[in-house]
Amino acid sequence: MAVFVLMLKEFEDEDRVVYLYGPNENSMGKIEYDKRKKVINQLSSIDSIEFADEFFFKRAGQRLARMIIKENYNFVDRTTIES
Repeated sequence: MAVFVLMLKEFEDEDRVVYLYGPNENSMGKIEYDKRKKVINQLSSIDSIEFADEFFFKRAGQRLARMIIKENYNFVDRTTIES
C-alpha cells in the first residue's frame, strides 16, 4: 500500500507554526508546533470516514519533528511524505 501525506503551511510566527495535513486538499486536519513550549499539538483531526486520522497525524508529526531536529527549524511551505 502506498502512503501519501500532504502538508501545507498555514501560518508561522515567532511562537508557532501551523500545518494542514492529510491525504489530499479535501480531507485535512491541522497540526501545530509550539516553538516556546517545544511541543506538537493536534488542532483538528481529519473529518473523513474514508481516512483514519491517527495514521496521517502520526506521519505529519514525524515530519514536523524532522524539520525541527534534522533540518534546523526549516519549516517549508509545502511538503509531502511518500513511500
